[in-house]
Amino acid sequence: MMLTQYNQKTFRNILGAIAFIFALAVMASAQEAAARSAIANIGIENFGQMDERFYRGAQPKTKDDFKALADLGIRTVIDLRDDPMKYERPMVESLGMRYVHIPMVSKKYPTEEVVQTFLRVVNDPATGKFFVHCAGGRHRTGAMGAVYRYNFYHWSFDQVYTEMKIYDFYTRWGHENFKTFVEDYYARMQASGGANHAAIITPPLNTAPTRSEQRKR
Repeated sequence: MMLTQYNQKTFRNILGAIAFIFALAVMASAQEAAARSAIANIGIENFGQMDERFYRGAQPKTKDDFKALADLGIRTVIDLRDDPMKYERPMVESLGMRYVHIPMVSKKYPTEEVVQTFLRVVNDPATGKFFVHCAGGRHRTGAMGAVYRYNFYHWSFDQVYTEMKIYDFYTRWGHENFKTFVEDYYARMQASGGANHAAIITPPLNTAPTRSEQRKR
């Protein structure tokens, strides 16, 4: 009799554990669905997510664009433009996010100061989730995305450049300096003993056509 009661209690405990695990799975699935829905509603051109912290895209144009970022839990907006929009800082700060300006000159080889400033910001735990943008989310953003991949994921140049092209990176019209920079940075990382990790390429989550796609139409 005591053995039977023990077995019944054990069975109930197992059922309870299974129910608890199932409930957690349902909650996680619901949270993932909500996150996907929030991302799908973002209208920022060339928008994408590189990992759990790093989001990227083109210049947000409206307060709704910035609010959508805040709704994703983004705490810091990193603006790489050397000609920042006057409306951006007040919009970002009015929504409780931090605005960081790291000016990069369009079509110019990135300076070491820019790279070190960027790394200091993203290494700061207070930065939290962050959104990086330039004008089109292709070249300056792509270069800093490469720096991030090299330093945090130890990707190879081929892995990094594949991802850059997914975000519509091109070398036409004076943008070849950014590819040269990414190649040079990889060479320096290799010289310092960098190793390669498996690549998980993250395509843009925004379905709006890129400039190159528009040119093909």
